[in-house]
Amino acid sequence: MRKKKNRINRKTVLAFATLTVFFLLFAKLAYLQIFLHGRINRAVEKMVNRENVEVPKRGDILDAKGNILTTSIKNYTVFLDAKMIEDFETLKEVLSENGIKIKEKKICDFKNMSYIPIAFDVDSFTVEKIKKTKLKGVGFEAKYTRRYPQRRLLAHILGITGRDGGGLEGVEKICNANLSGETVKTKIIRDGRGQIIRNKSLNMEEICGCNIELTIDRNIQFIAEQELRKAFELYKAKKAICIVQNPKTGKILAMVSLPDFDCSDKIKDIRRLRNSAISDIYEPGSTFKIVTVAAALEEGKIKISDTFYLENGKFKIAGHTINDDHKIEGSATLSGIFEMSSNIGMVKIAQRLGGDLFYDYIRKFGFYSLTGIDLPGEAKGLLMDVKRWNALTLPNISFGQGIGVSALQIINAFSSLANDGVLLRPFVIQKIIRCNSEEEIFEKKEIRRVVSEDTAYIVKKLLKNVVDMGTGKSAKIQGYTVGGKTGTAQKVDPSIKTYSTKYYTASFCGMVPAMKPEFVVLVIIDEPKGSSYYAASVASPVFANISKRIAEYLRIEKDDVK
Repeated sequence: MRKKKNRINRKTVLAFATLTVFFLLFAKLAYLQIFLHGRINRAVEKMVNRENVEVPKRGDILDAKGNILTTSIKNYTVFLDAKMIEDFETLKEVLSENGIKIKEKKICDFKNMSYIPIAFDVDSFTVEKIKKTKLKGVGFEAKYTRRYPQRRLLAHILGITGRDGGGLEGVEKICNANLSGETVKTKIIRDGRGQIIRNKSLNMEEICGCNIELTIDRNIQFIAEQELRKAFELYKAKKAICIVQNPKTGKILAMVSLPDFDCSDKIKDIRRLRNSAISDIYEPGSTFKIVTVAAALEEGKIKISDTFYLENGKFKIAGHTINDDHKIEGSATLSGIFEMSSNIGMVKIAQRLGGDLFYDYIRKFGFYSLTGIDLPGEAKGLLMDVKRWNALTLPNISFGQGIGVSALQIINAFSSLANDGVLLRPFVIQKIIRCNSEEEIFEKKEIRRVVSEDTAYIVKKLLKNVVDMGTGKSAKIQGYTVGGKTGTAQKVDPSIKTYSTKYYTASFCGMVPAMKPEFVVLVIIDEPKGSSYYAASVASPVFANISKRIAEYLRIEKDDVK
């Protein structure tokens, strides 16, 4: 009987225990389902469904004819998940066959890590070969790398990008938002170990930044760079600049600043990033004389038939003597003054204008103002307020001393005369091309009329005479008429705080053909070394070499049949 009771008690205890366990499990399940349902769902969602930020391919930069100047190439970082590796020897062998060397000891040091980068900038072809082996524990992380096929060509225009891919200089900086495009957030599903099991990403080939088309012609840029580099090295110059502009539209066809840099290399000297063509200011010397003459003609202060007594090469003003390099006996016509680049003649012309009127025309031509070019780092220049001018200020500025200008301002002023007296905004970006093929096109923009068409015609005729009969003879081009002006400017020596007799800037700015210009070219050689520093022997021949090749490349009809 006792044994029977014991059996009943054991059954009761067992049944009670079983019911208790089931009750506890039920209670736990109910608690999880009712009270922790939301929290668990959020945790699972976070673990399995993860948000991924897709960085678009950075847009290309193209020249005016659609040639690629800068592009982005997709490369990969290859990494290992140490917890997923099953056959290390096979993995090591396969990776080695594809140029990726790894050591087992290194992997063992990170045995609990799921991301161990082992190779960078691996190309797509290699990645596809590795993927076909279906190795466990190998992962790939895509990244776009900026490439500059031309390396040095257009370095200062294109600029560079930083480690994060953002633009730091040049067009890369000014158009960074358009080139970068918009990041896209997508969802990916991973298993418990973080491996992607289903990818809901968009087609990344359809996600990209905008392409930027420049006004630059790659071939014209190559011509300008090649010829300027020869002179830069020949004269062991401190700097050299060349700009080529279409005067009818304001488009910059080429822009060179030397020394330059290789866009693909790490920049060691950040000073080389400075685009001297727009960021540096210098005293222009005689190229500035076009402003003095054009202003006086426009205001009726002088006529083409006027003659001026040139003081036999020495003219005293306020205790200071102004000299002419090319001494002219007696008097000379306006054309003669321009042809022989007489400083004294320019002083007498500027005196007829007076300070206030001269100052106004300097500003009208765009000096001491930003041109508005679509590149970063443009300099405004230097010009003393007319109220502070002394007895020597007007005479000095009349022949290009005592004023600071940029190379871009000078060529834009020449282009305004080539464009029948109308000043245009210079620009280098002509088109933004979006992923959907929509285009934003930039057209020429008129700033103001500086002088009349008649005045512009007379100045162009005077510039043609400079090349035909004056200081610019070495700028002649066979088959084409040329109009231009030399400039040999003394530089201020900081050590003695006065004009140097050792350091000069040689420049030449001219247009082809002379009376109906298709393009304007400016050449500046800073501190040339050698037997001569004069623009006529240093800068003018470089202009001629560049312009001849450009005219032939553009197939401009010859207008000099002599």
